[in-house]
Amino acid sequence: MAVQRRKRGALAVVAALIAGGTGVASASPATDEPLPRGGATVTLITGDRVTVHDGDRPGTITGGPGRERVAFRTVTADGRLSVIPADAERGLAEGRLDPRLFEVTTLLDAGYGDTAELPLILTRADGARPAPSTLDTTAELPAIGSFAATSDKSPTAFRALLDEPGITKVWLDGKREPALDRSTAQIGAPTAWQTGLTGAGVVVAVLDTGVDETHPDLVGKQLAEADFTEDPDNTDLDGHGTHVAATIAGGDPKYRGVAPDARILDGKVCVSGGCAESSILAGMQWAVEQGADVVNLSLGGRDTPEVDPLEEALTTLSERSGTLFVVAAGNDGADRSVGSPGSADAALTVGAVDRDDAVAPFSSRGPRVGDGAVKPDVTAPGVGIVAAHASTSGHPGQDGRLTLSGTSMATPHVAGAAALLKQQHPEWTGQQVKAALTASATPTEGASVFAQGAGRVDLARAIGQTLTTEPSSLPLGLQRWPHDDDVPVARELTYRNAGDRELVLDLSVAGEALPAGLITVSPRRVTVPAGGTATATVTGDTSVDAVDGAHGGLVVARSGDAVALRTPVAIEREVESHEVTLKALDGDGKPTADGLVTLQNVVTGEFQGVFPAEGGTTVRLPAGEYLAIGGFDRPQGGFAYVLRPSLRVAGPVEAVFDASTAKPVEISAPDPDAEELLGQFSVRRTYEGRTVGTGNAYLGGFGGLVSIGHAGPEAPDARVLVASQFQGAAAQDGARTGYRLAWEHEGRAPDGVREAPTTAELATVRTSYGPLADGVTAQRSLQPAGDGQATGWGVYVEAGRSSGAVDHVNDDTDWALGMIGSEPGGAGFELNSAVRRFEAGQGYRHRFAFPVFAPAPSAEGPLLQRSGDVLTARVPLFGDGDGNHGSDWQAEGGTRLFRDGVQVGASEQGGHGRFTVPEGEADYQLVTGARRTTGLTGFTTAVELLWTFRSGHVDGVRELPVTVVGFSPGLDEAGAAAGGSELGVPVVPRRAGGAAVEVTGLVVEVSFDDGGAWAPVPVVDGVARVVNPDVAGFASLRVRGESAGAGFEQTVLRAYRITA
Repeated sequence: MAVQRRKRGALAVVAALIAGGTGVASASPATDEPLPRGGATVTLITGDRVTVHDGDRPGTITGGPGRERVAFRTVTADGRLSVIPADAERGLAEGRLDPRLFEVTTLLDAGYGDTAELPLILTRADGARPAPSTLDTTAELPAIGSFAATSDKSPTAFRALLDEPGITKVWLDGKREPALDRSTAQIGAPTAWQTGLTGAGVVVAVLDTGVDETHPDLVGKQLAEADFTEDPDNTDLDGHGTHVAATIAGGDPKYRGVAPDARILDGKVCVSGGCAESSILAGMQWAVEQGADVVNLSLGGRDTPEVDPLEEALTTLSERSGTLFVVAAGNDGADRSVGSPGSADAALTVGAVDRDDAVAPFSSRGPRVGDGAVKPDVTAPGVGIVAAHASTSGHPGQDGRLTLSGTSMATPHVAGAAALLKQQHPEWTGQQVKAALTASATPTEGASVFAQGAGRVDLARAIGQTLTTEPSSLPLGLQRWPHDDDVPVARELTYRNAGDRELVLDLSVAGEALPAGLITVSPRRVTVPAGGTATATVTGDTSVDAVDGAHGGLVVARSGDAVALRTPVAIEREVESHEVTLKALDGDGKPTADGLVTLQNVVTGEFQGVFPAEGGTTVRLPAGEYLAIGGFDRPQGGFAYVLRPSLRVAGPVEAVFDASTAKPVEISAPDPDAEELLGQFSVRRTYEGRTVGTGNAYLGGFGGLVSIGHAGPEAPDARVLVASQFQGAAAQDGARTGYRLAWEHEGRAPDGVREAPTTAELATVRTSYGPLADGVTAQRSLQPAGDGQATGWGVYVEAGRSSGAVDHVNDDTDWALGMIGSEPGGAGFELNSAVRRFEAGQGYRHRFAFPVFAPAPSAEGPLLQRSGDVLTARVPLFGDGDGNHGSDWQAEGGTRLFRDGVQVGASEQGGHGRFTVPEGEADYQLVTGARRTTGLTGFTTAVELLWTFRSGHVDGVRELPVTVVGFSPGLDEAGAAAGGSELGVPVVPRRAGGAAVEVTGLVVEVSFDDGGAWAPVPVVDGVARVVNPDVAGFASLRVRGESAGAGFEQTVLRAYRITA
């Protein structure tokens, strides 16, 4: 891997990214949180279109054909936004629809945003075969009684799915992510090689991005290949699969794989955009049919308590074939973050350790979501792993090799180890191999069983291991609160001795801070005859004095002074939870089964929807604060909603939602002929430092069809927004006058709304727009805002010509202004203002899209922050000269992070990246940039940015004091300055939050040949004095300096135009 050691060299990396797209030189494990992004549009399976900002901030909603007045529920939690049409609610509540179908953030992450079709996995009812004609079947998935298909994103196709009795579940065909000189010795492989174990005769399937079988390390290794992706062949365009395959079976003497004589099945299931679940499923089926003994899955995705198709297939195929599936735990690093399908019982799930056997900070931890079981099962080296570099990947490498980190790299070490054991014991099933590897693992002292399972794989012990347990990991389950009357739960643990001599085992339970008596084993000594078994009983007693939550440990078996094996065991004490009875009453105050109650935990963000039965329905919820809404369809048409901002669960409680208490929402604009475009209400709560929210939006406005009311106690931190947006009948300069009206209520929901403001009671905002290329259409929006950011949905309407558009807004809430510029083909950019409040009766002017376009901070958070040992960059690269922050939808670029001169992470997004780094203090360089691929404005064709700073571990979250620079010269309406004259260019250092920035060593340079040559210009009182040549062209600007100990260098190509 190339090492960049000097500032200018690091900046050259960005220039290379801008010139030739993005290349990842080393993989940096990322957290599961979605990265921020610019504006994007998602078409839902229903045909409805949703536009969002930065992945989870509300933008606009447009109904599909014939759905111009559909109602939507919106939910934001953990940085993920869901938009749920009213006609999907019951299918979700009954479990027939996968919630991910409406997770806007998830759809964007998977690349399913503004597409005409959506890939699905559909579960058949018993004996059902036909599929709706609206589906195009792409693969049969017999292992789970399902099939993969694509569906049009349309109201007709969605209704056909709901009405088809032969389909019991509609899943999104989501995307999973692909998650050696010393590392083989670390797991004891040389000891196994010395005994003649090399993997000969064993078949290992690598389901990944493809394998470069022409690499010298892999020549002659491949047995068969198959492509399950949309790519034309098995070429490894990413390099991940080749690296994995070489770690398993590489033949180079120095970089030897763990099982160098194993044969490889190359199943391509991943492309650069991720791994489609249907591709993974088809690849798993194929691998088993091809006779794979071991299947390596260095991939995964978010797990839920529900058994998903990948988990089901892994379990079924393991049972039927005896194949062992070795799966990456994931790179999230948090507790309860082990991904699917590694979450399946039958999977041998692998976490990552470094060269000193310390669990890597990025390695996903357990316990398993839903039942508290131990996952991962084992660990293996996964930090700084050197293996083969695919010649077709386009990523930089040295000597045909690449250094990568992640649980993706740890997993093939274990797959290779499994191949050696399978060679030694060809009669063993996959689960027996798993048991041996788990039983012989060496734990890392001080690490939790939920971080490492049984410990780091130890082949030197495994090949001589004659003692195993069944099961290899022992879950004792979840015990319901309260615990003072809990009955102990016991499970048998069977010791199996495959050796030729009797073993006497002393048994005990070990675990970090494991409460006394919580987990015990009896008897304390067992004798296991040669070739026989013995049984012990492991008991969990959650009535003992212990904190609620998951507890894990190891059942340790010793034979004499030697440790024979360790078996992970876990039990979970349910946190305080209570029965909550939900009742719905219709508009006449009578019980109904047609009311939907949604509940959102204000601390965790988790939400669920319930249709209570007529007599009520009882659900069990953890103690805490909840935000609840009861929603009803009214027989006479329209909707009624009862909001309960505070539902406190501290004991058994009943919550009644009575539609008869809701009162009408009646809002009108000063112009009686104005058209209502959008109505909405939402409630958000900021509780213990976390904000969650939910609400509803109505295309075509409230229209007298919506009623709203309050239930239960008030919540001081609750904010209930009611808003409506209108468009006047008369057009001025190509744009119709807008009326943007919003009211925010503190603590409680209003009992109906009746508002009819006059123009005199509103502020007037006139917005003008800078020069745009021919064919580019501009649209404007205003969104209700609170807490410094947009909190309500907007609607984009015609922006008008450069002279601008007029909007009238009320002063009862804050507002965020926005614009998008787009071409018919879909290329576009967006700009957004800071949040502000307008005073009634006053006039205001706002400008968008005037040069210079340059990085500008947004209100969404720091430009760069450190949370523990995770660095996150969020840099809007294409703001404008007035300080509006923005993004270009088609810009290409990347971000790279260097630590003490060595690259430690890379992202394929210009301006954005999330990187896990070592905790020690070090010097960092972050280089990022992007180039525009379209001429939407004709300005700022490329941006480059370099930060230098020093950072070490922090507790909590800390903003790092990095700086971006804006330029605001006085240009004409075309964004031009006269040639042959001096131009004053104000240099505006900026930081998130609008804090003043003191800069030292400020240097500004100008180029008139697109960055070929640079010349310094004087800076007087913060204004650069640029003398423009008397030749038509463009000026580019470069600035560098230091602030608060952090250096910056920023380059903008084609900042403004020069007229002759």
